[in-house]
Amino acid sequence: MKNNNNLLGSASTAVMRQFLHAARDYGIQPEDALEACGLPSGVLDNQISRTTGSDLQSLLRWLIEKSGDPLFGLHIARHIQPGAYSLVGYMAMNSRTAREALMMVPRYETLIGDMGITKIERRNGNMLMHWVCHYTDPIVRPQLIDNVVASWVYFARWLTEMPEGRPLEVLIEHAAPSDKMRAEYEEIFQAPVTFNANMNGLVFCESILDIKLRQPDPALLSALEHHAATLTSELQSSNSLVVQARSILLSMMQSGLPRRDRVAEQLGMAERTLQRRLGEVGTSYQQLLDSLRHEMSMEWLTHSDLSISDISDRLGFSEARSFQRRFKAWTGITPGEFRRAHHGQAAATARSVSSDIEHTTEKEEQLDA
Repeated sequence: MKNNNNLLGSASTAVMRQFLHAARDYGIQPEDALEACGLPSGVLDNQISRTTGSDLQSLLRWLIEKSGDPLFGLHIARHIQPGAYSLVGYMAMNSRTAREALMMVPRYETLIGDMGITKIERRNGNMLMHWVCHYTDPIVRPQLIDNVVASWVYFARWLTEMPEGRPLEVLIEHAAPSDKMRAEYEEIFQAPVTFNANMNGLVFCESILDIKLRQPDPALLSALEHHAATLTSELQSSNSLVVQARSILLSMMQSGLPRRDRVAEQLGMAERTLQRRLGEVGTSYQQLLDSLRHEMSMEWLTHSDLSISDISDRLGFSEARSFQRRFKAWTGITPGEFRRAHHGQAAATARSVSSDIEHTTEKEEQLDA
């Protein structure tokens, strides 16, 4: 697993500061969290530095487990501030319309971090904004997805001065929680939430994009965008090719078959050039594909209802038997055995969490009485 750090890329420390600030709601002090994860306290003082994706993922896992909140990511989204989105947040603030602000996200998202890729498209007469998450830790991934999608809604409400603004539908890839917790999602989003979806995102009316924003400043926006373009160019030139190739492969797995020629095409290079450049950073296309297949197979077996045949297809195997043999080589057990073991653990955890919430509610009701 030598290349895992590369696979997760990097992230603005502004993201880390946002999570640490929100964790105070749970009595968690930033310095304690950083020390527990072996991270330097100085990371909070630098407004422009970046941290590794593996460090951010480790910190998020520690915060989630320490909080004891099964909806940690969803709940802390209310703390979202423009600074959490790095320069992208400030450019959005100074945009003239919601459309102009929204289009900043996919263009400059790398400044925020390599946690995932945002895509915006028209679908059935409405707009769809969805996010492909790169993090695969089974504790972190569902919480981060909840946080990103809920943060979009909170930030949009603030930006448009529409506190009651709501999407038409919310799409979440992970399984539905208990009815009690599901009600919290619908209360926050004020919209129907579809779980076990094939993507994570929001469906909304295109007319919302024409809303004029609160404090447009074209001159400042121009200066910020020029700076953002420079920083993005610097990041892309220094950023690992592995991160870019991984992002493309992951996107392909969500919607089609992963293929080396298409990866090379999207990176603007020949297949042989892709192979050579990956070799220069100590990996290969096949190693990258195998690593991602391993991670995503465990993710889908644990957190989705996709059949083993469907997972095999998404991962690009020619047949399910090939996938089963490969998975057993990775883990020592078959996909079916892995799913039964981990679904059992997930169910037990869900029952425990649900029980804790019910006991807490009962105590609160007794105190209120």
